[in-house]
Amino acid sequence: MTRRPPITDKVTGLRQRQRADGSWRIWWEPNGTARAQGFDAAVELDALRPTWSVREARKLNDHVTRNRKGQPPRQSQSGGRTINALIHEFKRSRRYASKSHATRRGYNDQLNRIGNKWGGDPVVNFSKPVLHAWYETLFDNVGVSSAIATLRVFSILFSYAEILGWRSENSNPCFRLGMQKPRSRHRSATWHEFDALLDAADQMGWQAMACAIALATFQAQRQTDLINAQISAFRQTSFGAGDQVKQIWIWELIRSKRDNYGVMPLHEEAQTRVLALIKTAKLGQEHLLIDEATGKPYSRDLFQKRWAKIRAKAASAVPSLTNNQLQFRDLRRTFGVWARAGGASKEDTGDVLGNSAALDPQLGETYMPPSFHTTQRAVQAIVRPQTDDDRKKA
Repeated sequence: MTRRPPITDKVTGLRQRQRADGSWRIWWEPNGTARAQGFDAAVELDALRPTWSVREARKLNDHVTRNRKGQPPRQSQSGGRTINALIHEFKRSRRYASKSHATRRGYNDQLNRIGNKWGGDPVVNFSKPVLHAWYETLFDNVGVSSAIATLRVFSILFSYAEILGWRSENSNPCFRLGMQKPRSRHRSATWHEFDALLDAADQMGWQAMACAIALATFQAQRQTDLINAQISAFRQTSFGAGDQVKQIWIWELIRSKRDNYGVMPLHEEAQTRVLALIKTAKLGQEHLLIDEATGKPYSRDLFQKRWAKIRAKAASAVPSLTNNQLQFRDLRRTFGVWARAGGASKEDTGDVLGNSAALDPQLGETYMPPSFHTTQRAVQAIVRPQTDDDRKKA
């Protein structure tokens, strides 16, 4: 039997739905304007506290409006030391500004979620039981990995609150919450899957995406670094000494996640696709990867949409690619699997992945940093397995 909803006020984003058992679920749902600003998570409210729920929904709408205007969050009566105020102070800090663009973007996603839920609450009011209860809620609604990511950023906020003097020392309520460790991914591509992905991209006329797939697999760099790759970062240089000097193509970059320098030779299969894109680049073009349909560099969303369509098409030829099991980030892991299978050491493979300390970016035309030799061994360790026809010819 349908009963009258607990709340009759008309509040933007406030939603109510009666469950099968007769109870009500009340929540705030971000609209298109809010989502465009990064408010991508619904916020659960309380049917037993309708007045409080209305007040919280209006606070969230105010937060969206002020964020759109570039204004700091509204301060509460707790001396202004709210979670929103703490987020504002953290974003002004040197420790936030010193992070790479990719890291700050990841922080912002979590900070928006935290602000949406707790923005108006005083910083001193949080305890371990409160944070544990929210972790359990996030775990059920968004999964273990996302829950842990949010609580880790919340922990950074509380540690910064201690530095500001907004909380007493060693009072971080996020410490030792006993959060479950997410299961590590082990998925990597097979050669059959890799070829199917390249064939699909080529058939769809998306040579830039085919090049991105090749670079992710043979050079083991992240999606952000592929999207940002500049044509000027790929060049030919001399390598070797004496009679052994030869010309090779290399890729130099500053990795977005760790902000560390990397240089590596291009694998033959990746090099073919890189040179093809450079040859057809327009005058003044800076980015290597340009979407064929839009004529512009990829955004994160567009890149993922193209990848999803390529994977779906490839799945028609290789069923193991169905159900979205292979993610783009798994191509980076594929490099490690193939390089190790080809005889590369863990250390050499790690240098390509960018796991070593940052290096001096001053790279001459002839002299390479010591890690270049290790990346060369790892990249060149990847060799296609011989087919039956290859064995017969041999």
